[in-house]
Amino acid sequence: LKYTNLFIIELIKRKKWTSMDPRIIALIAIVIGLALCFAGYKIQKLVITIAWFAIGFTIAGQICSNFIESNNILLIIQIVVGFIVGSLGFKLEKLALAIAVAYLTYNAIGPYIPAMENNMTMIVQIGASLVVGILSTLFIRPILICVTSVAGAALIRDNISTLVTLQPNVITIGFIVIAVLGILSQLKTT
Repeated sequence: LKYTNLFIIELIKRKKWTSMDPRIIALIAIVIGLALCFAGYKIQKLVITIAWFAIGFTIAGQICSNFIESNNILLIIQIVVGFIVGSLGFKLEKLALAIAVAYLTYNAIGPYIPAMENNMTMIVQIGASLVVGILSTLFIRPILICVTSVAGAALIRDNISTLVTLQPNVITIGFIVIAVLGILSQLKTT
C-alpha cells in the first residue's frame, strides 16, 4: 500500500473489512482536509500526532501484510503501532515536526513530479521532502502553514471524485485554489 496523507485513505483502501459507504469515508476525509488546510497551524500538535499515527499505521500495514493474512488482526496491529508511533511523535515535537512535514510534503508533491528514469523521481521527491522537513524546524510557522494547507487540499483532491464527477483539470485548479486560500487564511489568522 502506498503512503497517504492520513490513515483514513489507508482505511478507504481496505474496503474488505469495512461496510461503510465510500462516500461517507470520502466526506470524513474532506472534512479532515478542510481542517488541515484552514487550521493546520492552530492544531499542529494534533496534526503531528495524526501524521505520525498515519506513518506507523501505514508502515505496520506494509510490513505485517507480508505474513499476517487476517485483515482484522492486521488492522488491530496497525492501530496499536499507529498509537505508539503517534505518541512518540507527540513527545518528540521538533523531530516529529520535521519528519511529519517531510511525510506530508512527500505525499502532497508526489503526483506533480514528472516521471524520470532510474528511480530519480523518488529520489527528487524524498530529497525535496527532507529539505522542507529540516527547514520546518527553522521556520516553523510559515512551513507548517504551507504544508498543512497543501496536505489538506491534497486530501480534498484525492477524495472529491468519490462525491462528484469533475474533469481532472478542474480538480487540479481546485486543489491549487484551496491550497492558496488555506495558506492565506492561516497566515492572516495565526
